[in-house]
Amino acid sequence: MQGNLKEAIANYRQVLQQKPDSAAALNDLAWILATAPQAELRNGPEAVGMAERACRLGGAGNARFLGTLAAAYAEAGRFPEAVKTAEQARDLAVAAGEKSLAEGTEARLARYRRQQPYRQ
Repeated sequence: MQGNLKEAIANYRQVLQQKPDSAAALNDLAWILATAPQAELRNGPEAVGMAERACRLGGAGNARFLGTLAAAYAEAGRFPEAVKTAEQARDLAVAAGEKSLAEGTEARLARYRRQQPYRQ
């Protein structure tokens, strides 16, 4: 949130060493690795692995976690999966009445359909 993504990455990695099953930490680190504006901070395949794990650990019905997984798929060049996952995330957000999350997901979905990853 403060914009120091390198430090955030290091902190999340430290948390995950102590709590490897922290779905929230996995999701948040995956988001940074998928969407960081600096290319040297992005790692699509690692982001996919972390986001898939976060979803398995309890976020499969979580629109935010699915949105992260979609962004990770897009960063890894897996656009059909990014589109499908983003559609699921949007639908969950709409059903939960999370209007701003649904709108953000819809905007990212348009990028994935054009085969473009999302950047923060």
